[in-house]
Amino acid sequence: MDRRIAATAALFAALALSASTVSAAPPDAAKAAQDATRAAKAVTFALLQRGGSGTNLGTVTLQRIGSTRSRIRVQLANPAAAGTRVTLHGGTDCHDPHFANAARSMLLNPFTGRVSETIVSLPLTNLHSGKYLVAVQNQTARQQFIDACAQLSGP
Repeated sequence: MDRRIAATAALFAALALSASTVSAAPPDAAKAAQDATRAAKAVTFALLQRGGSGTNLGTVTLQRIGSTRSRIRVQLANPAAAGTRVTLHGGTDCHDPHFANAARSMLLNPFTGRVSETIVSLPLTNLHSGKYLVAVQNQTARQQFIDACAQLSGP
């Protein structure tokens, strides 16, 4: 009889150990992707006032997410009270008067406070190849009036 009690106790102990092991399962795929993204190297560019003043209005940070996507994080020093729109454009020069009307453009996520974060389906190498610009403008302004711009080029 004592053997049955000991065997039953050992069985319960084994089941309890396996249950605690199951509850400590590896993180899900979304959490693993977030952790890998945080560990990825980020590339940051200055967001400069357009029109030649050279005033730094914030930053644009690019971060790799896998081999086909990237995160674009725009942080403003002082966002407009009326709302701010941020756009990714095809182009090579922030001072080119025609880039605001370029055919290749994508509206990025709206700002939450001072930050806009958007995940795009472009590899990091494409984004900072020198062929893309990030433009920021007051939401009430006409499309051709860009307040700030960052040319995404570099290593």
